[in-house]
Amino acid sequence: MEKEYNKELRLTVVKENEAGVSQQSLAKKYGVARSTIKNWCYQYQMYGEAGIENSLSKTKYSGEFTLSVLNYRHIHQVSYREAAEHFNIKQGSTIANWQRAYDSQGFEGLTGAPGRPKNKGDRAMTHQDKQPRNLSQSELEELIELREKTMYLEAENAYVYGNIIIHKIAA
Repeated sequence: MEKEYNKELRLTVVKENEAGVSQQSLAKKYGVARSTIKNWCYQYQMYGEAGIENSLSKTKYSGEFTLSVLNYRHIHQVSYREAAEHFNIKQGSTIANWQRAYDSQGFEGLTGAPGRPKNKGDRAMTHQDKQPRNLSQSELEELIELREKTMYLEAENAYVYGNIIIHKIAA
């Protein structure tokens, strides 16, 4: 679990780093991982003091927006951090988490509630749960056709929505 550091400590560390103190010596002095200090310095450079403040609540993004970010990253072949900068998302790891969710659960992984399910019944459907049982051949063919149509429409929506966002950003 991630340790919580107050804003004053974060700001002190960042200012000392800007004054020329190495991140490695700051890590030893304050007992903070060097990678954490590197991240604070980056966030401070990008967003000022707001970048190193503790977020009291997680920012929520729509499934369509998250999919458009993933599409942008794929189309432009940029890193998670570069995509985060482009869309003004504080952490590149947020996009990496979206990618993992999308890879394992598809679009539903981007639209579900974040974190662990509260109850066993709230869990997302597994691949086994999605397998049709005791369907006739015509029902199976219809199911396959509907799934293909759904995937096509989701991709079309993501493309159109992604282009709208990219166009707005470029404007």
